Amino acid sequence: MSYEIRQASADDGEELLELWHGFTEHLSKYDERYQHKESANDRWLQYFESQLLESKYGTVIVAEHEASGDLVGVLEARIMGNHPIFRLQNHGYINGHFVSEGHRGNGVGTALLDEVHEWFSQSSKDVDFYRVDTIEGDDQSQGFYGSEDFDPVEHVFEKSIDQDH
Repeated sequence: MSYEIRQASADDGEELLELWHGFTEHLSKYDERYQHKESANDRWLQYFESQLLESKYGTVIVAEHEASGDLVGVLEARIMGNHPIFRLQNHGYINGHFVSEGHRGNGVGTALLDEVHEWFSQSSKDVDFYRVDTIEGDDQSQGFYGSEDFDPVEHVFEKSIDQDH
């Protein structure tokens, strides 16, 4: 299978919603709070159009199946500024990295990472590193990023207010 990896355009918005739904459905398998609200589609499209398209500090990269023209993968990335307290310099953050199920295992996820690596490295903000979060229990994603030479650096813990001390 052949795929074109490219920057998303305004025309991709509606089709990207389908991939975003796949991503939120994937997350909600592990934590139902990741199910999106009814107004989420409009809010996501507005965010996509106003904050990510043609932004110096954010991008959306897509994988388009060359035969069908369908979008089958997506990766959203942003550049975060220097931390005001810690020695964390400008760095990148990957959000919403998702490949539709029928296209996994064909190098699409890796191709999206290769493209964002290039985007980060060419930034005028001197990005030193980039990060991606995975949800607890998603061993497949954690294994994937490990195989792509990402190193685990943080664990996030959470406690409900309703829990006993």
